Amino acid sequence: MRRVKDLSTLDLFEIPEPHLLAPGECTYNQEVARLVSEMLNASSLIDRHSISADISRLSGKDVSKHMLDAYASPARIDHTLPFWMVPVLEDICSSHALTNWLVMKRGGRAAYGKEALKHELGKLVSLKTQTSRDLNVRIKHIENLLRGE
Repeated sequence: MRRVKDLSTLDLFEIPEPHLLAPGECTYNQEVARLVSEMLNASSLIDRHSISADISRLSGKDVSKHMLDAYASPARIDHTLPFWMVPVLEDICSSHALTNWLVMKRGGRAAYGKEALKHELGKLVSLKTQTSRDLNVRIKHIENLLRGE
């Protein structure tokens, strides 16, 4: 029988590695600004005024369109996106770009929604199988001890 290569699970066994930290090379301001810019541009909301209004409404802090522009500009390294704003901004823009970037930098992978549930289901099925094997081994061991009496 011919084996078919499964292209959807190629990265299943690849182990993510964290970004190597080197002195003076961990300034991520420009990377984060580019990601913020991409998120804002790809957002389903029409303009940054709407996005800033939604951030202000949800967070209870005043965030202007000009502040968003500064967070999205790689040239404005003195205006970095506050960490507390990441989940709010991602929710409004329907994105996981910043979370995925951070997880990748730390050497991990993130799963969301059904994908996360599939991972959990896989873990539970594997645990069930292993537990069943362990129980069968213990039962056979006890049965052998009882036969030996």
